[in-house]
Amino acid sequence: MIRLTFVLLVITAMVLLGLYLLFDDKKYLQYFKKLLRFSLYLAMVAAVLLVLRRIFYV
Repeated sequence: MIRLTFVLLVITAMVLLGLYLLFDDKKYLQYFKKLLRFSLYLAMVAAVLLVLRRIFYV
């Protein structure tokens, strides 16, 4: 599930960067920045959940 999410995030990021370079519209760059920010939040939550799972299910 995490791999699929990562692949979809990478594809989305590349499409947004391509649209920004193609049309030179700032909104695509803003969407890209938001995507990166929320991806980092998702990665942090996943890391915390994995650590908690290790701590409490040992």
